[in-house]
Amino acid sequence: MKAQPLGQKINFVLPEDRDQPSGGNIYNASLINALQKAGQEISICTFAQYENAIENNQSGVYGLDSLFVDELHSAELVKAHTTFSFFILHHLESLHPPAGQSGDFIYQNKEKSVLENFDLILTSSTFSRQYLLQKNLDVPAIVIEPALYEQQDAARLLKASLPLKALMVSNVVERKGIFPWLQSLLRQATEDDSFLVNIVGRKDMEPDYFASCLRLVNRSFLKTRVKFLGAKPHEKVLSQYWQHHLLVSAAHMETYGMAIQEARSRGLPILVLEGGFSGKHVRDGNGILCSDIFELTRNFLQLSRSQAMLEQYLHAARTSQKETVYRWEDAAAIFLNQIRTFL
Repeated sequence: MKAQPLGQKINFVLPEDRDQPSGGNIYNASLINALQKAGQEISICTFAQYENAIENNQSGVYGLDSLFVDELHSAELVKAHTTFSFFILHHLESLHPPAGQSGDFIYQNKEKSVLENFDLILTSSTFSRQYLLQKNLDVPAIVIEPALYEQQDAARLLKASLPLKALMVSNVVERKGIFPWLQSLLRQATEDDSFLVNIVGRKDMEPDYFASCLRLVNRSFLKTRVKFLGAKPHEKVLSQYWQHHLLVSAAHMETYGMAIQEARSRGLPILVLEGGFSGKHVRDGNGILCSDIFELTRNFLQLSRSQAMLEQYLHAARTSQKETVYRWEDAAAIFLNQIRTFL
């Protein structure tokens, strides 16, 4: 599909830390890069510039990252009829509310009034679109799934040999479920178990949460088995998949799960906690979908103790990875064709 640029500029309103690694930032940057390669004029704007456009009902196309929900709620911006605004839904707090809070309450009292003022919602999965439909949101939503980067030589993939080398690609935040998984590992594993878990992701987003995870590891036999490697540029994260046998995701909620998709596309088995769209990546024997943290840990330890079981899943993952080639240039073309109909 060939991308046809719009006759006007698209202004993306993105968070200040857009250069930091996260699924949302990578999605935004990849889509924007593909749009620019297709000849589409793009501008990166501040939230203040968007506020000014709405208040003055300026003509233009603006796309806002979902991290701006709080600012949008506080500003109480209304719908501007000559400003076309689309909301880029990466995550909503109501999908995974803080402990003791109701997701429905958060949606009804904060998110709903924000989303209603947009002309279009851009989602990354059918799960997110279905969530909005269930909420009876009267705003059209489109799905542009994350695309894939070129794969490297499959000959570089690790052989099925113990000790098991597992990878988590996750910022160390509560929603990703790292702390309860580490607790479960301590309860179910023994000091005789041999495995390595490398966790790639930011450590500064929820510093108290990271400190709790690190303290748990350093005060136990996990100290020699679990490593927090910190944030890495996306191109370096992609190279990590070739250095591991398995991807583990303990996230309670993924609206898509880009790291899971990347691992799957590179023939890496995936061990995934059910939540949101995550389970859709598990198919054709390429991994295990787990209903809770206990089951996730039990399956992980079984794989770490059995080379035959590891070999079975590695073989299944590498034979099931064939899929229709879908690149970011395809995603850009679909996006432009769809948004044009609403404009």
